[in-house]
Amino acid sequence: MAVRGRALLPFAVLIATVAVAGCSSAEGADSGDGTVGTPSIVIPRTPTAVLKPATDCSQSTEPLEPESQMDGVRLDASTDPTHTSLLLQNTGSLSVIVVPDASFASRLVTAPYANPTDQASKAALNAVTNSGPLGPDRGLPAYVPATQVFIVPPQWAVCALTDDVREAAGVRYLRDKVSSAEYFVAKGLADQLLSRFQSNKARPTLIRCVKNTLQLLRAHPDLADVELYAEILGAESTCRAGYKELLGHDERATERTGTTVLNVLERTPRLLETTRLFEALAHA
Repeated sequence: MAVRGRALLPFAVLIATVAVAGCSSAEGADSGDGTVGTPSIVIPRTPTAVLKPATDCSQSTEPLEPESQMDGVRLDASTDPTHTSLLLQNTGSLSVIVVPDASFASRLVTAPYANPTDQASKAALNAVTNSGPLGPDRGLPAYVPATQVFIVPPQWAVCALTDDVREAAGVRYLRDKVSSAEYFVAKGLADQLLSRFQSNKARPTLIRCVKNTLQLLRAHPDLADVELYAEILGAESTCRAGYKELLGHDERATERTGTTVLNVLERTPRLLETTRLFEALAHA
């Protein structure tokens, strides 16, 4: 057995020598000056994420400076990381009208996730927006499509989007006296009527009262707020005739409804004149 071990010793030394040579080769080649080079380490690159423009304002959680260029108006603003969305929430006391930016790089869409959910508020805005086209006296550019003109009363919101990550979303807006009065009247009546009728049944009456509000403001632009509301709900008005008919010509119910709504309207914010357009941008 001892002889067998001595016979295998040179072979074991040979294997060890080969192994050492293999390790040296793996660590680096001789550069010729007696030094051994260190192999480079290749780290795979992670591809850079491609930015995509926002498809709505649901991710607009990055707050911006509020828009508050005039009395009665405050628009809380927010955007997303790409700045391709701009969510404007009306936290002021009067309505604004919003249109796209001057270059039309942005488009306007609804923001249901940021809007009131009660039926009276929804019915009131529906009546205001469906009572007819806005006239040229509202200070809006004539070339803006009707689908891109948004009336935004207090507590309501609008979303602006741009389809190019190089363009920040932007809008123009103004404070609007007429739509403020229209919304106050429609909301006051909706609070009373929708406790007894479905929205679709009350809708023609609300639209009639919105139109009556517009007619009176055009005929008497300097009428004091209380006098305006009293005329809208007065015995000779088309608005009163509408909700009287809806109430089955019940004189007592009609009088009670008119009085209740007038008391509410007397406590609404004071109407202020329509302003020029202002700009708002999702600043990068």
